[in-house]
Amino acid sequence: MPKRCLGLRGGVYNCLMPKKAKLGGGVFLSLALAVSGAGAQPALAADGELPAFFVGGKFLDARGKVRSVGDEEADAGGAAVIFFADDCPLSEQYAGQLNQFAKKEQRKGEYVYGVLLADSGKWRKAREFQKRNNLSFPVFADPSGDLSARATVAVAPTAVVYDIGGKLIYAGNADANLDKSLTAAPKPCKVAQPKPQSPPTYHRDIAPVIAANCLECHRAGGIAPFSLEEYDTARAFAPLLKQVTQSRRMPPWKPKPQPGTYRNERILSAKQIAMFAQWADAGAPKGDEADAPPKPDLGDVVWRLGKPDLVLKMREPFEVPATGDDIYRYFVLPSGLSEDKTMIGVDFVPGDASVVHHANFFADYSGKARKKDAEDKQQGFSVFGTGAFMSYDNAEDESSFGIGGWVPGADPYRRPMYGVYLPAGADIVIEIHYKLSGKKTTDQSSIGLYFSERETPHYMDGLLIGTQDLNIPPNDAAYARHFYMDVPAGFTLVDFLPHMHYIGKEAKFEITFPDGNKRELVDIKDWDLDWQSIYVLRKPIHIPAGSRLDAWFTYDNTPQNPENPHNPPQKIKWGWKSEDEMAEVWMGIIPDNWNNRKALIEASQLSWWRSAAP
Repeated sequence: MPKRCLGLRGGVYNCLMPKKAKLGGGVFLSLALAVSGAGAQPALAADGELPAFFVGGKFLDARGKVRSVGDEEADAGGAAVIFFADDCPLSEQYAGQLNQFAKKEQRKGEYVYGVLLADSGKWRKAREFQKRNNLSFPVFADPSGDLSARATVAVAPTAVVYDIGGKLIYAGNADANLDKSLTAAPKPCKVAQPKPQSPPTYHRDIAPVIAANCLECHRAGGIAPFSLEEYDTARAFAPLLKQVTQSRRMPPWKPKPQPGTYRNERILSAKQIAMFAQWADAGAPKGDEADAPPKPDLGDVVWRLGKPDLVLKMREPFEVPATGDDIYRYFVLPSGLSEDKTMIGVDFVPGDASVVHHANFFADYSGKARKKDAEDKQQGFSVFGTGAFMSYDNAEDESSFGIGGWVPGADPYRRPMYGVYLPAGADIVIEIHYKLSGKKTTDQSSIGLYFSERETPHYMDGLLIGTQDLNIPPNDAAYARHFYMDVPAGFTLVDFLPHMHYIGKEAKFEITFPDGNKRELVDIKDWDLDWQSIYVLRKPIHIPAGSRLDAWFTYDNTPQNPENPHNPPQKIKWGWKSEDEMAEVWMGIIPDNWNNRKALIEASQLSWWRSAAP
């Protein structure tokens, strides 16, 4: 039987590690693009505006697929964006060579994208250019001039190249200077700067941005309260779209923008935000249908990662009363697996999202969950006290382990590089925290699992740091806590999730390395319980022994906080109920040496026992 490393309770992708797996230390994702040049990490400008960026940006391609640059279905990677001009013969001459370059880079886990600059028929010409040259990489149109403005394109073909972390490492001609496999180019074609197109129109400018950044939720059957798939609805909501994009409430992304830092970032450029405002102020013109983008391929409205390899559903609806205390309930779902599997992705669909506060997922091969379920007359079972079915740091109990979790606002993700080992016959146990809504309802939630058919090189574990030292007085608008962990042994940080409840206000998480250098992991100035995210680093960070992890959380327990569950405000302490508070950070990690796991867990536990006074 393989040795099992128990994952953190409620963590993201915590797992089992078979004995045969051997893991090395250090960052294991590297840039493969053979380019040269220099650039700077994206950062906020002095005026607070975002710089031009590509990595992580979401765009619609000429075939109707939404692309997140450098962040496709597998792992994140470096990205090259190549600009072609419709009226430049050199674009056609170089397309074949650049296609071979793209195939080579794709085999290394890097991504290549094309942008066709055209004066008219932009989407049609982009599709034709891709088909005519049999290009293996996606091609974008640039109807609003947003993409060419990001790169300040003056000649074609031109390339801009970023590493996995969003750092610009090349900007120049797409010829032998980009890659030695390309031939030296004659003098490139000059590209006319795009003429201002005012006002923006729906078909030309707004629809492509909505398709790439909004329709994931705002579509028929989606989780948003209205659809933006049609012009008439978008026009009706034009003033609201202006407001929520200018305030950066939408697309929902709570951290301070750091383009290229995380996977699945939801960040609009300054030009895109300005277009929404100009379009709304002009009366939301429809424009010429000939400028319309292709119909977007949005995939499954329920399972956003595509059809799962295994879908498990609660065997019957669970009745949730209208009022009373919060409910922690465990539901046992037999997996039916006849052979061992490696899980590389998980998604969760709440039956009634209005009452599902969060969910944690476990695998249990001991039968103890089935036994508890059989002892309870209702579906599932509850555990007295904290509600915990298992403890993340109980290294002696290897019969059950955490495999994932769901919170409102979190996106599912699939990563072939990281796996969770599931033994044959394991039961999947879903812990659901129900927050009663004042209305009697039922819940029948589902979980979808995605498996790998090849060997997975890295298996993850979890750490949890935090504090129960919370005693938040009423009418305190800036109650602060600080907790930390001294790192006794090296590990690689893959993802993390800060967690508070309703009166949370700010959350900051930071690394201090042994040499004194610091790295900010996340800075959230406007916490929202309904928009929590699992922050998956595009470039996982190696944290050596001698480092320190610090977290600063702030709470607003005043009547001015519209999310305050108490009116008038009351003293709030740490607790499991929604009206209580928490202060913790969940981390998905890969230890340099699995023999040091116990030391890491003990160091994380110390964060809970200290005073958290700032």
